[in-house]
Amino acid sequence: MDLRADNTIQIKELDIKWDKLDLTLGIDLPEICVGGFCIIPIPFDGCLLRAPKICVFSKDPDISFTLPLGGLITSEISVTASLLTKYAINPNRPAGMNDWDAQDANPSLANHWQLFIDPKFLDVDLFDISDMVGDLLENAVDAAIDNLLGFLPGWARDLVKAIIGSAIGLIRKILDIGDDIQEWISDLLNVSFGILDFILQLIADYLANKTPIQEIEDPYPIMPADDNPNPGAPPKIVPVKIPIRDLKVYNDDKEMVIQGNVG
Repeated sequence: MDLRADNTIQIKELDIKWDKLDLTLGIDLPEICVGGFCIIPIPFDGCLLRAPKICVFSKDPDISFTLPLGGLITSEISVTASLLTKYAINPNRPAGMNDWDAQDANPSLANHWQLFIDPKFLDVDLFDISDMVGDLLENAVDAAIDNLLGFLPGWARDLVKAIIGSAIGLIRKILDIGDDIQEWISDLLNVSFGILDFILQLIADYLANKTPIQEIEDPYPIMPADDNPNPGAPPKIVPVKIPIRDLKVYNDDKEMVIQGNVG
């Protein structure tokens, strides 16, 4: 993750390894019906008796099957985003309850400042070919070295693997050149290419409002309560908390700063 001078952050080529991934494919065939024709018509008034009507392929989908892809698929995501803060009122807190009453009732009723990532650009490769091929090559090479050089000590085999691993890393880079160019153009134009990227960008916008990456309790606890060891007795010292107002976050290419007023 890189901090950027334009008050954004960038997460580049984050690999997602799917330990469990089931792909279900469905085939929807056009419905076919036979029968249902009129056997005994009623002149000018419809039909008295119809033949039985039988339809096939009425389900949606008609045929489905699941492929277990866990351990085989590597995805890759790159995000350029800004940081923003929002104040969240605890939905479980009764209306009119102040901060101290909430502390006495249940500390989990506290309100929070929330820190979100607001995506400006999102690029997703569902199938990261370079890493998938690289992983297959690396596993094949490791197995071959262990079989052929099993008589060598472990450190010697690791040395051989490291030497060959540099060549595998080069193969990964070569296979990833096309995707790097696309990501560079997408980042330059601040737009994602492809319908999948468009859909995921909408999802990312939704998550930017629903899923915070960090929460800061308000009022913020700076000293915990000194609990009385006797069951049911009140605490000897109440916790010390300070209210936080106007919390903001910004960054340059060197540091990230969270700033707010207290009191």
